[in-house]
Amino acid sequence: MKTISAIFIFIFFLPKAFSYSELSRHGYVNCTTCHLSPSGGSLLTPYGRELSKAALSTWGTKKEQYFAYNAFPALSKSERVLVGAYIRGLQAYRMDETANEARAILMQADFDIAYNAPSWAITGSAGRQELRKGLESDSRLFSRRHYGIYRITPSHQLRAGKFLKFYGLNDPNHQMYVRRFLNFGFDSESYNLEYSYQGENISTFATAFLGNFKDPFALAKEEGMSLSASYFFYDKQKIGISLFQGSDNISKRSVSGIWGIFSFHPNFFSMHEFDLQNKTIKNLNQKQKGFVTSNKINYEPIKGFVSFLTYDIANLNPSLISSKKSAYGGGLQLFPRPHFEVVTAWQKEEIIKLKAKSDLYSLVIHFYL
Repeated sequence: MKTISAIFIFIFFLPKAFSYSELSRHGYVNCTTCHLSPSGGSLLTPYGRELSKAALSTWGTKKEQYFAYNAFPALSKSERVLVGAYIRGLQAYRMDETANEARAILMQADFDIAYNAPSWAITGSAGRQELRKGLESDSRLFSRRHYGIYRITPSHQLRAGKFLKFYGLNDPNHQMYVRRFLNFGFDSESYNLEYSYQGENISTFATAFLGNFKDPFALAKEEGMSLSASYFFYDKQKIGISLFQGSDNISKRSVSGIWGIFSFHPNFFSMHEFDLQNKTIKNLNQKQKGFVTSNKINYEPIKGFVSFLTYDIANLNPSLISSKKSAYGGGLQLFPRPHFEVVTAWQKEEIIKLKAKSDLYSLVIHFYL
């Protein structure tokens, strides 16, 4: 039962960053169109708030998209002072042949603020971090991200501080195998130095990551570097490659992958990623070599109403009988109005050689100011 609970929490207790890489199908190739962060997520610019209504939401009044519903007009539309708050809750249910379990979890409660000058910016956040030990949970006040940005030119930027490393699709859905099993998901912010170039068709990110300076509660403790590059073409299609090299006290690994976002019809778009990982467990000198892939097909018949199908496979340690896993499922992602996102999903997961199957159901409600 404890093992089931640990897996259950690991799969579902996954805060999203609120960035939607699939907006490239609307012609928005770079995250800085909408976000302060070069890699997306967290604070929205005034234009990003406009786009949250125009491109994402089914309904919305004229000023509804602004911070605090435009209760503070000078702040709500400010290009210099950016403010945001994020609250995310989850109701999850897991069922397999041996047990059923339901959980209601407050996944995220963060407040972010930034000063955004023409050539530089500084931002920080304060919020709640869930601390888990077996079935027990606690929380602490902490900063999920804080960093400074220096804009050499509008296309070339340097960033230093604590934030998520850019890798692959950079999709906020951390239930995807490519994020979940490669440890690019839940609480994987670390202290980094980053250079990014974002042009009209080509974007690159080069990052040196420094771990979390012995924070006992941090999950991201690796030190190393990563490189990602993408190419945007035909106004809607995007392909990319990513490389990663990192190590901590327990292991060292290299990861390489290809990914893409494709839109061949106004209502259909798909997202794909395939990664190879070579990993060495240091004290055992044990080598693991394998792959992981995630695929998602989306259909949006009405703006703000997205249905999706997913298929994932992972086999990162073929010598282990339980390593090869697959999952398929589907769900709905709704943006009824600015400030609201609702995601409901079902996933059938199987440990292939053991023929062990489970069903996972989730409902996430996200409110952002």
